[in-house]
Amino acid sequence: MTRADHRLPTRRLTVAYVAALALIALLSGAVHLLLDHVIAQQRDSGTIINVAGRQRMLSQRIGLLARDFYEDHDEQARIPLLQAAAAMERAHRALLAGNGDLGITHGLSDAARALYFSPPTDLDRRTRDLILSVRILARGDEPPDTSAELRARSFADIRTQTRDVIIPLLDEAVRQFEGEAAQRIDGLRRAQQGVLAILLTTLLAEALFIFRPLVGGLKLSAARLYDMATRDALTGLPNRRHFLEVAGREVRRRQGAGQPAALLLIDIDHFRALNESLGPEAGDRALDQFGRLLQGWLRQGEVAGRIGGRAFAVMLPDADLMDATARAEGLRRAVGAAPINGQATLAWTVSIGIARISAPPAPGAPDAEVPGVGTGEGGGGGGGGGADLADALRRAGQALDAAKAAGGDRVQVDTDGARSPPLQAS
Repeated sequence: MTRADHRLPTRRLTVAYVAALALIALLSGAVHLLLDHVIAQQRDSGTIINVAGRQRMLSQRIGLLARDFYEDHDEQARIPLLQAAAAMERAHRALLAGNGDLGITHGLSDAARALYFSPPTDLDRRTRDLILSVRILARGDEPPDTSAELRARSFADIRTQTRDVIIPLLDEAVRQFEGEAAQRIDGLRRAQQGVLAILLTTLLAEALFIFRPLVGGLKLSAARLYDMATRDALTGLPNRRHFLEVAGREVRRRQGAGQPAALLLIDIDHFRALNESLGPEAGDRALDQFGRLLQGWLRQGEVAGRIGGRAFAVMLPDADLMDATARAEGLRRAVGAAPINGQATLAWTVSIGIARISAPPAPGAPDAEVPGVGTGEGGGGGGGGGADLADALRRAGQALDAAKAAGGDRVQVDTDGARSPPLQAS
């Protein structure tokens, strides 16, 4: 797969992610606008219902003040009567026009217009007639010969309207406005719920088709990076740092339970001669084959790693020196029985040093020096299991040196500093 092929899914995911974010932002804005519109509709509907209800109260007040003024001859009722009529007229015009006066911004619906302008209700005409009758009654500005008669008729009309006609019609108008408000708000809420459903569906689709592949790709990349940081590229075994970390952790755990453990340090014999005679590619093949052989030889719970150029280490949990020696001999024979790349003419051998993982050394003891490797990444200090492992590496390295000095192809055991005689190749 080319570099451009690798970029293609990433580019598609990026474009899809940006598009999904834009859609989510758009839908969120739509939800906000719809919610704001619902709030405005509720406020406006409440204002309309309040003004219509106030008209009913004003009509009752007009009837009471007209009686006080006309029948009881209370002149002090004149101005309140005219004020009530003026307030009713303003409220009536605001309801009809919907021009923002008194906070009303919506005009009449078709059903409401029929209530106000069509027979038999004709609420607009009846309201205007009531207001006109109030002004005739309270002002008395007709000629003297007709004033009394007009005022009498005006009072009679006011009484009839306020008692029997206009109040039931105003009640019907309030019910009409309440029903329309509920319908508008329900419609807006349904639209809001629809947009929310689309938003949630978009989020779900984004999670399934964008974030999930994205997170999967990130996990895969993280796993690859972790593998590159912790494994030897040639053999696939843990590298020095990772081996020391895992083995040190295992040592600390088993020391707490009082369980034995042993360390094998393995070196391929005559590796430099192999490289010089057959070339570095043959040496790489030998390392790769040994890594695969070692992984197949390991048992559950055992930890192995490549800790240097041709040096490998294995930690054997639950193994004393006798068990470790038997296991090491099995590995040595398996290597001798498997020539490099299956060619019988390319035989090879390994030397193995064994040490028991003992109690921690005295404070300040140096880290382990592995033959031909050094302590490039640290021998795993830090106290506890790390110090124990470093001491075991040092002693296993000494045992390995003794095995190689004796000719190689053998296993050498170090028992806390007192080496046993090397085991000869069988």
